[in-house]
Amino acid sequence: MSDALTLLDEALELGRKELALLADGDVEAVRESSRARNDLMNQAWDQRDGVDVEQLMGKLRRLRELQGQMTSDARRLRDDLRADLARVRQEGRRFSGYASASKITPLASRFVSKKG
Repeated sequence: MSDALTLLDEALELGRKELALLADGDVEAVRESSRARNDLMNQAWDQRDGVDVEQLMGKLRRLRELQGQMTSDARRLRDDLRADLARVRQEGRRFSGYASASKITPLASRFVSKKG
């Protein structure tokens, strides 16, 4: 097996790990992993000369499918985060409503009026 196909296999394995990291919500590790996967794919592309085109296409198709799964998982994670933020905002508004309703205005001011 050529170096390009080996690098693509490593990129596929790294992509599978990325899916697991996305499921756990570890965004920082996903970012680092995606950069490493990108580097592997660029190296494989640079070394593609003399590689069987069918094998190369098969691995690239699997990488494309894996990328689609990662994209859909990332969108789901983003939508979940967006819903959580909206819920927190709503709770904040509700709590501020309680705070304004529970404020007691004093009957007399602590300052003495000079006029009266």
